[in-house]
Amino acid sequence: MKLKSIYIDGLHNAVNKTYQLNDLVYFYGRNGAGKTTVLNAIQLALLGYIPGTAKNSREAILKHSMDGRITVRLELDNDGSIVTIERKFDSKSTKLTIMPTDYDIQSVVADLELPIFNFNDFINQTANKLKDYFIQNMLPTTEGGLDWPEILKSGLDNVGVEDKDKTIAYGLKLITDVSGSPLEQVVQANKIFKDEQSFNKTELARLQATVDSLIYYSDYAGPKDMNEINTKLLSYGALRDAMIRYESAKQMISKNQEELGLLKQTYDGMGGTDECLKIRDSITAYTNEYVEVKSKIDNFSQSMSELKVKRSNLNAIITQKGICPYTKAKCDSLNLDSVENTISNLDTTISELNRQLTDLSMKLTELENKIRDAKGTLSKFQDMSRQISALENSMAALPEKPDTELTLMEIDKKIQEYDDAKTKLHANQVYDETINNITNLKYKTELNNDALSAWVKLTDINGLQTTLTEKPFEQLADTMSGYIQNMYGDTDLKAKFNVTAKANSFSFGLVRGGKYIAYEQLSSGEKCLYTLALMICIIDSSKSPLKVMLCDDMFDHLDSTAIESTFSTLKQIDHIQFIFAGVKDCQNALDVIIPV
Repeated sequence: MKLKSIYIDGLHNAVNKTYQLNDLVYFYGRNGAGKTTVLNAIQLALLGYIPGTAKNSREAILKHSMDGRITVRLELDNDGSIVTIERKFDSKSTKLTIMPTDYDIQSVVADLELPIFNFNDFINQTANKLKDYFIQNMLPTTEGGLDWPEILKSGLDNVGVEDKDKTIAYGLKLITDVSGSPLEQVVQANKIFKDEQSFNKTELARLQATVDSLIYYSDYAGPKDMNEINTKLLSYGALRDAMIRYESAKQMISKNQEELGLLKQTYDGMGGTDECLKIRDSITAYTNEYVEVKSKIDNFSQSMSELKVKRSNLNAIITQKGICPYTKAKCDSLNLDSVENTISNLDTTISELNRQLTDLSMKLTELENKIRDAKGTLSKFQDMSRQISALENSMAALPEKPDTELTLMEIDKKIQEYDDAKTKLHANQVYDETINNITNLKYKTELNNDALSAWVKLTDINGLQTTLTEKPFEQLADTMSGYIQNMYGDTDLKAKFNVTAKANSFSFGLVRGGKYIAYEQLSSGEKCLYTLALMICIIDSSKSPLKVMLCDDMFDHLDSTAIESTFSTLKQIDHIQFIFAGVKDCQNALDVIIPV
């Protein structure tokens, strides 16, 4: 995978600019022309930020814009297919578009972000971190096997463990699954020992927290038998329940006696049993009278119905003017006046019956009200009588008083005393048992931790990792030396890595004239070529499919001869894409220059 083109709009002073990117490109121009802008645009497209500025900050990015908006679009050639990354920034939003949409650009730049695109951050790391990076990411694996039992045994020389064989077996069990080259095994083992050490420290803290959380009552002088305490608690608990039942019954009886007195007073005040009997007699009398009146009403209603039928027939005769309603023949002997008198008498009788029926109905209603009122009063008497009976019966339910001289308060005090004794005895028993277990466990864990500390030191980057990487570091230095000698045109220059077992002693630089010069003490030109050679080796070892180097102002510190040798060397490295920018007029590299 290589970069194909970069489109820039709004970054610094670049407006609607597109640049084609070949295997070796040198953007040349005066200060402020925009050559650095091209490199920044590529970094912004790949990373989403410009190295040296805050990550994930739209405001920081837009400080590089003239008008508050930026668009960068990078095309990459991925073995013949095109991958496009476009990022747009304005005051309100950030937009990322990747085509194809499922392409994971982060996996492409992950291995190159810190060492290549942020080389200054990489080179300024601590010596141990730099050393660890080379071991983990760049050095070729060494061959051969490791005698882990002997290695672990050697690490215990200054550790006071009681049973070395058992401790070594513990260590071997931890690293059962390590695999690969000896260096890879040591790196894996170092991580396992660190993780186990961290776990053990956490476990020790947990054990100590458990000890700190325990309570021991040194002044406890109560019963030492938990069964005795539980028996006493059961006994006093049962006595307390009996006392509560007795006292509750006494209080209930006292309350019922008061209520019974009030009920009897009310009952007697209403006339008592005599009045109750009178009401019963009244209900019987009213009921009998009700039945009698109802019978009269029924009889009068029957008579009235008959009279109404007779009157209706007579009215029909008058209406038909003497025509017999049965024979339909005129009855000359029928006296209409007599009929009319009879009807008049019937009307009078019917009217009288109506009056009597009205009176009887009123009487019936009156009797119904009297019966209802009497029954209501009787019901009150009956309710009070039932309540009186119930209260009188409850008086006989007083339980037997418990056989004890103790009061309820004194019983509660006894229960509290034995509860406290139970709590303290249990706490002391748990304390003794837990302390014994924890002491043994802490002792074992602390011994294991001492062994782990020794093994972590034995296998870290200043221990076995250094021993196993001396040859690989020499091979890496030889590779870099070849690049440096070709670019500088001086076979006397050699790359050098100082690898010792001392913490933070790792360094690298050049050997010139037999004298070692650390990287930070190199001349600016030597630093340039050393950085180029180092970055080439880093890119070579990277797992990223994108093999690209971005460098700004690299050649401003080189003379024409060094520049010519450098470009000649870089042109032979066709698997890495080089994109440079600077203000120096490299006349011997006109074929790769893009003026800006």
